[in-house]
Amino acid sequence: MAKNQKAMPALDAAKLRENALTSIRLGVEDFQRSQGGVSPDPARALSSIRNLFAGVLLLFKYKIANGVVDPADAAALIFNPPEILPHPDGNGGVTWQPAARFKDTTIDVATIKKRFDAFGIEMDWDVISKLQSCRNHLEHLHPAHTLGEVADFVAELFPILRDFIHVELEEEPAAILGDAWQIMLLHHDFVADIKEQCDEAWAEAGIPDGMSEWLEACKCSECASALLKPAPENVDAGDTVESDDERFLAMCVKCGHRELIAPMLLEALGKSHTYDPRDGEEPTLELCHECDREAFVVLDQACLWCRCELDYTECEDCGDPLGQEDQVNEGRCSYHAHAYEKFMSED
Repeated sequence: MAKNQKAMPALDAAKLRENALTSIRLGVEDFQRSQGGVSPDPARALSSIRNLFAGVLLLFKYKIANGVVDPADAAALIFNPPEILPHPDGNGGVTWQPAARFKDTTIDVATIKKRFDAFGIEMDWDVISKLQSCRNHLEHLHPAHTLGEVADFVAELFPILRDFIHVELEEEPAAILGDAWQIMLLHHDFVADIKEQCDEAWAEAGIPDGMSEWLEACKCSECASALLKPAPENVDAGDTVESDDERFLAMCVKCGHRELIAPMLLEALGKSHTYDPRDGEEPTLELCHECDREAFVVLDQACLWCRCELDYTECEDCGDPLGQEDQVNEGRCSYHAHAYEKFMSED
C-alpha cells in the first residue's frame, strides 16, 4: 500500500440490505403518522420522504454490491472513488494517479444510474428523478403544506419498489417488508382508484383541449396533493372550464380545499415556458389577444385556450414571420405596412 494511503472502507452488503429495509419501514411508519386521520402529525411528513428515498437508494446500492463476488470490488462500486490528480513523471510530462484513498461517502443517484447502466439493470429513472425533486422540494416547505405531496410520493414509489424487489432482487416485497408493504399496497390502490375517478370527471368538465395536459401538474395550494376533482356544484350547474373559468373550482380530495382551476392550469403552462432574457432568450408564451389569457404559444402561433390562430403568418413583401401585433396590418410587417401606407397617401 502506498504511503499515506488508507485502506478502502469496508462494505457489509448484508448490513446495507438491512439498513435499506429498516429505512423503508420507518418511512412508511412516519407516513402513517403524518396522515394520521383526524389528527395528523405534519412533522412526520419530511421524515417519511427522507427515510423512504434513502431506503430505496440503499436497496439500489445493495443490488450493485451483490452483483460481484469479491467484497473489495463491491466496496469499489459503492464508495466514491478518489480524485484523479496529475503528477510530474520526471521527464517533463505528467502521469494521472488517484489521490490517497476511496472516500467514506457512497455514490449518489447519478452514479447509481451509471452503475445500473453498466450492469444492465433497468430502472425508470424519470420517476426516480421526479421523486428526488419532490424530496428536495419538500426540504424547503412547512410540514403542513406537504401532507398531500407525501401521499402522492408514496403512491408513485410503490410500483418502482414492487418491480425492483420482484425483478432485480427476486424476492417478495411482502416477505421482506411485512406490514409496511401492506400499508403501501392499500394506499397505492386507493390513490390509483381516486385518480381514475378524478380523471374521468375532468374529462367531462370541458377543459380546453390544448390545456388538458397541464392538469397533471396542478396541485392543491394547501396540501400539495395532485388528487383534484371538479367541484360538484360546477358539475351540477353544467359549467365548463373553458366557458366558466371565473367560477369553475377544483376540489382537493385530500383536504377539501377549493380554488379556481383555470389559474392553476395557466400557471402550470407558464412554468413550462420559462425563459432567461439575460441569455438573450425570447418569451415563448404570450397573452392571447382574443381570449386575454397567457396561453398563446409563439412557436405554434396559436392559443392553447381558445384555439385562436393567426390569419397572417408572414409578411407578403419580405417574408418575415408575423406575430399577433402584426395582424392589424393585414399581411405585412410593421415596416412594410408603414411603407405601404406612406405610398398610398402620396399616391
